[in-house]
Parts: sequence; structure tokens; C-alpha cells
Amino acid sequence: MLTRQPLVVEVLRGHVVESVHQVMVAVVNEQGHLLHGWGNTNYATYPRSAIKMIQALPLIESGAADKFEIQDEWLALACASHRGEKKHLEALAAWAQKVGVKESDLACGPHLPYNEAAAHDFIRHNHKPTAFCNNCAGKHLALITTCIHAGEKIQGYEKHDHAAQKRLRTILTETMKVDHGKIPEGVDGCGIQTYAVPLQAIAVGMSTFINHHASEKRKNAAARLIKAVSNNPFYIAGSDDFATSVIEKTQGRAIIKGGAEGVVAGFLPDKKVAFALKVADGAARAAQFAASQVLLHLGGMNIDEGKSLSKFTQPVITNWKGDSVGTIRIAKPQ
Repeated sequence: MLTRQPLVVEVLRGHVVESVHQVMVAVVNEQGHLLHGWGNTNYATYPRSAIKMIQALPLIESGAADKFEIQDEWLALACASHRGEKKHLEALAAWAQKVGVKESDLACGPHLPYNEAAAHDFIRHNHKPTAFCNNCAGKHLALITTCIHAGEKIQGYEKHDHAAQKRLRTILTETMKVDHGKIPEGVDGCGIQTYAVPLQAIAVGMSTFINHHASEKRKNAAARLIKAVSNNPFYIAGSDDFATSVIEKTQGRAIIKGGAEGVVAGFLPDKKVAFALKVADGAARAAQFAASQVLLHLGGMNIDEGKSLSKFTQPVITNWKGDSVGTIRIAKPQ
């Protein structure tokens, strides 16, 4: 199905539509050809954290993961937006010790854990958040680990002209089929460059993980990341998170990753399709709900799995008492 009409997510309070979110979606096959599209699939946007699996490929392809015996949990963290729970922080500390770097070597700024209980624990014990608390800390450790393996200085690895960033532009250009040296760029929340690409290009990039025509080196790296993420969904995000829940409930038949400002990308290994979506106004609630509907439409989840993820697939609006006062739905086409 291809239509210029975006998916429209309606938020109802009672029987009145209170808010509306427009969602653009691109679905491609393993060759990157567009299969389904809602709205403007060429909409230029920053992928943000939704493409961390692509950004993790050099860690394996360079040989760094083998040299430092990077565990699967750490590989999942390289692809993650972790929620700062105890196991996340312990794994990051163990990884840093393994490669011989200090937490202060990470260029990402600290923030309180995304997990509410973990954040409350920090506040209760008067602990200040550190770089490991940053949800992108795994990506940063992956970049540093690859630099060390290549014999490069790690200082300034987040800067545009550093070898680490050149390496990222190369992998993103190869996978998305868009020259990342010639497109607008910005700086992500963690301090790494992010590049504005057509929505379909994000889906094409994710199709790397289902493309049997890729080189053996890339297929092996992709398969290793899929295995790490599928077997360790907690480390891709954390407790009660949408991405972790989807990967866990589908046992890896659907791999997804969210990014800031309403971006979600993913792929279905068995179905050989990949997708990317963007909510025009950046609303996370609309992104998660739309992604759940896309997964159901593509067969990435069955009915029982969808029911078990009802928090995301059939969300309700609640008041502070927890009473149901509204719903979220996909609007019927005009």
C-alpha cells in the first residue's frame, strides 16, 4: 500500500478527539525497495537513536569486538538507549574496565536514569548521575573501543573530523545509500553528529540486517548484533520499555529501536522487511502506538503477542487516580 496520506493517530478524552498526530511510514524489502508507504516517505529527518544498530556495525567489522572479547550484553548496549538500571551501569563499567578506559573518557553528558525507580534511587541516596547514566553510553563505548583497536587517539572522538565520526559517516552512507558527507547535520543529545536523511533511507539502512546480498563480513556482523539484541532485550532499553517489550515478546521476530522526536525503526528478520516512521510533531506516545500498529499490519506480532503488549497496542488515557478517561486510535481514512 502506498498513499500520500499519513497515518493519523487520534487521542480521545471521552468521546472527543483532543489531539492529533500525523505519522509518516516507509516499509522496504531486503533490497531496499519501497513496499508500503503512508505520507511523505522522502521526509527529511534526523534518525536520532533509532539507527544505533547500524552505528554498532564497525565495532564488529573492525575486529574490535573480537579483540576485546565484547560480550553479547555489551553489544546490545552498543545499540541501546538504556534506562540506567543497575545491570546497565554494571555492564558498562565492566566493558570500560575491559578496554582500559575511564568513565570520564565518554563525551556524553550525564542525566538521571530514564527508569523511574532507578532515578528515585539516585535521588534518595544523593548520587549524582554520571556519563554511564547517559542512555547513549553504550554507543560511546563502542566508538571508543573501535578507536583503541585501530590505534587512534580517543580524545575528541565525538568531533566531526575525528576518525570515529568519519567511520560512522562511511557506514551510514553504505547502508542508507545517501552520501552523509553532503547532507545537513546536527548534534544529537549525546554529542554525536546526526544527519538528516529521507525517511525511506532510514528504512533502507535497517534493511542491512535482512539483506542476504550483503558481503559476508557485513552479514556476519549483522547476524551477531541480531543475536545479541534478541537474546538480551533488557540491555537494548530496560524494564517496561516499548522496544525491550516487543523484542522480548516476539522472541526477536521483530527488532525495533526508537529515537527522540518520534522516530522508530526496525526490521522483521523472518518477513524480510524493514521500516521507519516519523511523527511530524515528535510525540513519543504516537510513535510507539503507530509502531505497534505497523508491526501488527506486517505480521511482526501475532494477536496474542499484541494483547500481551496492550499497554502499547491498545493504550488508554488515564487520570492521576489511574482511571481510564480516553483512548488512542488510528483515524479512519477520509
